[in-house]
Amino acid sequence: MLDLRPRSDRLAQHRGWPQAMTSRAYEAPEALRGVEVFAGSGVVLDGRPQQAVRYERADLYPKQEAALFTPARYAVIEASTKSGKTVGCLIWLHEQAALHGGPGRNYWWIAPIRRVAKIAYLRLKRYLPAGSFASNETEMTITLMNGATIFFLGSENPDTLYGEDVYAAVIDEATRVREQSWWAIRTTLTATQGPVRIIGNVKGRRNWAYKLARRAEGDGRKNYHYAKLTVWDAVEAQKLTGVTMEEAEDARDLLPEAVFKELYLAEAAAESEAFFQVEHIGVIDTAPTDLRLVRTWDFAVTPDTDAVDPDFTVGVKMGFDGKRTVIVDVVSRRAAPDTITKLVQATAIGDGESCQQIIEEEKGAAGKMMVDLFRKLLAALEEPTGRVVAAPVTGGKVVRAFHFAAAANDKRVVLVKADWNAAFLAELDDFPDEGHDDQVDAAAHGYNHLVPVGVPRVRFLG
Repeated sequence: MLDLRPRSDRLAQHRGWPQAMTSRAYEAPEALRGVEVFAGSGVVLDGRPQQAVRYERADLYPKQEAALFTPARYAVIEASTKSGKTVGCLIWLHEQAALHGGPGRNYWWIAPIRRVAKIAYLRLKRYLPAGSFASNETEMTITLMNGATIFFLGSENPDTLYGEDVYAAVIDEATRVREQSWWAIRTTLTATQGPVRIIGNVKGRRNWAYKLARRAEGDGRKNYHYAKLTVWDAVEAQKLTGVTMEEAEDARDLLPEAVFKELYLAEAAAESEAFFQVEHIGVIDTAPTDLRLVRTWDFAVTPDTDAVDPDFTVGVKMGFDGKRTVIVDVVSRRAAPDTITKLVQATAIGDGESCQQIIEEEKGAAGKMMVDLFRKLLAALEEPTGRVVAAPVTGGKVVRAFHFAAAANDKRVVLVKADWNAAFLAELDDFPDEGHDDQVDAAAHGYNHLVPVGVPRVRFLG
């Protein structure tokens, strides 16, 4: 219970945040006013003795508080590193659970991977007073005295984010969370119409979080709210954030301009600064019939788990018509070796006789063993012309992707319209700085094998 009486009459203080932060009284919603049940009073509700806790919100600097504590259901906050977005959202989510929660009510903190979610979980545990909560280290949950439970989850597998009744959520590092996970979270909030806070650094322009931020920024509807917190805001609130002017200026001087803009000023890098200028990649309804086709495989035989964020096995099917490259199809899966071998075999059969299967041949005996393994697996498909081709891998990922990126940026790459388009473009947009690069690597390797040396790969201007 919350003690909402005047400060002089309160019997206990429940301060759940670092001692470095001062606190002030939180004004509770109308529905909770007048509920004054205290430990030792002998009052019993629902068959259980009641305890009272006086809660005071830790101090937040004005822009930080305005960004998060808004009546809007959807709040999108693009923020600098160390601007207080994480601690602010922990305070917000805790208040949602403490003021509106109860037994069976769930609240979610979602991060790109479970390991990142654990950082927030451990931080909230440190902030809350001993005895005011129960925690489960295996499940990474915190259950408050009113029975509400806060879950800290990774978003690697969107299918795990359906089903629960969730009353409020925070999506942390949203630009690094898959769009399919956002769809799952939004669907899960439908039954409760719960609010959500979407926070993170800016990372390119193609991801769903950046697009939603632009909608929140310009929509004008009351259920959307947009805010930006920069490093200069954090410097102004130095007593709370600890970020000094010297530190901010040092980062500005040492980091590339594009990196500083995104991580410290919450501004997307200019399109010309991206390795892949994905806005130059077109989409067509159907593939031309006169393409020379290949499918290139990039293998990862790691099962999907909640605890890690393993790579994907990817097969990119593409064709070349003499002028442009067409990405026809992409398959992507995280699974154990036996499942991957079945996927490769079924996909190769479905591709038909006209499509070569390109297997990356890494250096050394291990690479040759992998090629031999898949030649045997696809033995029934082998033709005199060589359906299965071993293609040596040379150079680093960025070097291998250079010619493919040059073609894409010169508007000589198109995609066949399909469900996989968004994830493919998002990975290209992030390359080479963040996230997975399995699709990029497979596409680049296929392009280097497919496009003849005589075809110009780079356009020189001047």
